[in-house]
Amino acid sequence: MERIARCHTPYHRVLDETCDRLHRKFGTVWHINCHSMPSQRSGKKGGHCADFVLGDRDGTTCAPELTDFVARVLRGCGYTVRINEIYKGVEIVKRQGRPAVRRHSLQIEVDRALYMDQKTLARTADFARLRADVTRLIEALKSFATERLDEGARVAADD
Repeated sequence: MERIARCHTPYHRVLDETCDRLHRKFGTVWHINCHSMPSQRSGKKGGHCADFVLGDRDGTTCAPELTDFVARVLRGCGYTVRINEIYKGVEIVKRQGRPAVRRHSLQIEVDRALYMDQKTLARTADFARLRADVTRLIEALKSFATERLDEGARVAADD
């Protein structure tokens, strides 16, 4: 209970306040919740799932265009991507995602084998590639959001 009071509750309060403030300021929010998932490359849980799993709780936490955009960018980098397989999105995206009011939340799970040895926790030689590709994704998301903010401003100006 102490850890919930000390860590969990303040974290969610700050996230709620930040998303609320940004939504008031911009009229929309695109929230990305990133996690790493244990690799399933060994086949222990039914084989290799994917390099990335995107979770939007079956389309309920963000507009499909966001999920599709992130999937396209990652696939363009050469990764395998699944949507709502094994990881559909947890409480954070459920809590933040309300696409009907332009609050979008997407969970991204990254296979740990892409960047680390899961036994020793040491970075692998592929760490630099993944870091560069995640940076590329962040830049693409920045463009995605900027274009939609600009479109919203043009629509508001036309009204």
